[in-house]
Amino acid sequence: MQSYPVILIERLVTMLIHDDLIKSLFINPHVQINNSSKYWDKIITCSVENLKDLTETFCSANEQLDQDTINAFGTSRPGADKYLLHFAPGWKSNPNQNPVILIHGAGLDATSFTNLYNLGFEGIQQQLVSLGYRVFALTFSHSHGDNFIQAEQLADAILRVKNLCKVQKVDIVAHSKGGVATRIYISNMSTTPYRGDVRKYIMLGTPNLGVDFAFRNPALSYPIYLSESNGVIAWDKMNCLNIMIDTADRAIYADGTFPGQSQMLHRWDDQYPLDITQPDWWTTYYGGSGFVSHSRGIEIAIADGGDLIAKLEKKAIEPEIEISVLAGDNHMFGLIPGESAGSSDGLVFVDSVFNTDAMLSKGAKLSVKTTLQVNHMELLFSPQVVHWVSQQLE
Repeated sequence: MQSYPVILIERLVTMLIHDDLIKSLFINPHVQINNSSKYWDKIITCSVENLKDLTETFCSANEQLDQDTINAFGTSRPGADKYLLHFAPGWKSNPNQNPVILIHGAGLDATSFTNLYNLGFEGIQQQLVSLGYRVFALTFSHSHGDNFIQAEQLADAILRVKNLCKVQKVDIVAHSKGGVATRIYISNMSTTPYRGDVRKYIMLGTPNLGVDFAFRNPALSYPIYLSESNGVIAWDKMNCLNIMIDTADRAIYADGTFPGQSQMLHRWDDQYPLDITQPDWWTTYYGGSGFVSHSRGIEIAIADGGDLIAKLEKKAIEPEIEISVLAGDNHMFGLIPGESAGSSDGLVFVDSVFNTDAMLSKGAKLSVKTTLQVNHMELLFSPQVVHWVSQQLE
């Protein structure tokens, strides 16, 4: 006979996985966009020589799904040395000479800057193009990939864009996880040394002091897993129909397929209390077996990720770079609440986004820190966000 917590959670899952709002805005599924390449003047597949000996592991939930992206890569599971460089209309003719490279976040690709989840919103790309900017974007080989691999892909893309546009520096607009890969490069932590080629670094919801979302919100593990959504969970085992199943490939640990997620982990439980109404809230965060799950705990996952956030906190970005930081402080996704233990955009705490002291310690200029009443996904298309980005680029 099933226990009450299991029955309750499975009923909740049945409801959630049929909720289109949850599926489109929160648990982050793969959504195909017909003819996604129509938003770009062209897309080229690039290869990074020093990544050819590396591999990235995928699961069915985080492989490439968009057909135009698959066609460009030639596979749904590209090699670690591959990435796509997208050229927006006007990339060689728009009046603002300094090129802008858009860097996507976890579970996303360059299409997130044009038509997020096929919801019909005009994205940052189109809005910046209409304002006269020369816009490029990357699609990383793995949407949850190792941030050091993505930093190498970014370094290669910057060099290509500089040569194409005949400029010495580019501007970077990075959303969420994309800002971590960017920071690795401009902090001289990547294999390719920083070349002095970034003028402005604009962060949109970047977790500069990490996240612990998967560990403090375990109730989402069931809908994420059962709906095959492109999201990571903290449970390496879970009770499904009264059977304990192995979910390690979908989990945030070293034997999972989400390496970039464990690299972004940081504990926030000393500042923001955990929600004791969450299923297995204690064992999820600190490790152990609960009523419906098993978790190895956040400390193990941080170690699996090489304690990257702590290492970044010991590194500064180069002094000639000007940074601008934008945080959302709307934790609601439509009618669905996200992270609410502290001020957040539903996924990342504002305090994490605004944690910039370490990166400025060499003398890099902080232009502005701003909060807007948007959630984590609205950072990709809100007109007020684009207006703010344009102000920083000017």
